[in-house]
Amino acid sequence: MFVHRLVKGERPIKEAFAVVDEGDEVTVISAQERSGAAGPYACMTLGPFDLELIGVMAKASAALASSGIPIFVISTYRHDHILVPLERADEAARSLMEAGFSREG
Repeated sequence: MFVHRLVKGERPIKEAFAVVDEGDEVTVISAQERSGAAGPYACMTLGPFDLELIGVMAKASAALASSGIPIFVISTYRHDHILVPLERADEAARSLMEAGFSREG
């Protein structure tokens, strides 16, 4: 995955995983590599969760922070998607499992 920061009117990216339009700029997460994009990242999906659940992202981000792994988070109605540097994906998975997360969510 790659994170793209586009200004209004800039050529759109096809097949986006997520798009956040903040008015003056657009953040796009996609598998497409393009000049100026941040990445590559591995995407780790947590969930599905009920919206009433408290502390899931706090627990996950604390586990990754204690390992010194930077994250980029995208949350949706039922899932949290954590992007980690691709070269640290195995380390991130171990950190999350040690914190009590499983491969099933």
